[in-house]
Amino acid sequence: MNISGVLVRAWPAQIAGVRAQLEAQPGVEVHAVSEDGRLVVTVEEESDRLLADRITQFNEITGVLSAAMIYHHHESDQETAQ
Repeated sequence: MNISGVLVRAWPAQIAGVRAQLEAQPGVEVHAVSEDGRLVVTVEEESDRLLADRITQFNEITGVLSAAMIYHHHESDQETAQ
């Protein structure tokens, strides 16, 4: 399991729509939103490749200026089971 923290920057006028699109994706949780368009997001994915694809998808959402991974943690299946 890969858990990553992502900082998403969006146009402030479009933040509600961006948040809704992010939260509609499985494994994605929005933790904080600022009035200037920053969203703190976590993403859980099974593989590094899927995680990279997900961040690319974030950048394609209308209203998103950028999405960048700022934290990454990997747990093996054994660690997750404990």
